[in-house]
Amino acid sequence: MVPKSLLLGFLTGGTVVGLITLLWAPTSGKETRKKLLENKNLVVEELNELKQNLLEIKDSATIVSTEGKSAVIEFVQDVKVALQGWKADTSEIKDELAKELKELGQTIEDLEKQLSPSLEK
Repeated sequence: MVPKSLLLGFLTGGTVVGLITLLWAPTSGKETRKKLLENKNLVVEELNELKQNLLEIKDSATIVSTEGKSAVIEFVQDVKVALQGWKADTSEIKDELAKELKELGQTIEDLEKQLSPSLEK
């Protein structure tokens, strides 16, 4: 929608400038028509260049959005792989910590049993 508004603005501005030129022209009709034709060609060239630039911007935006989408998908896949690796690595550590905690709990129970008779005296 923005390119249409921009193009409409250029066309409206060109029309207004053309009318003002006709109304306030200090030169003869023949010279004014010649200047209008020259300006018309210039405006047409500029509009064609603007159209080309807008098409290039559109193509670039399409490419960027496509590449961005694939980059995001690749990033998400990399994060998933990294998380799976982390879970696998921490799984062994988790099991080892659980085993050590169990042994520590058993050691505490043994110490409590050994200290109970001496505390009762």
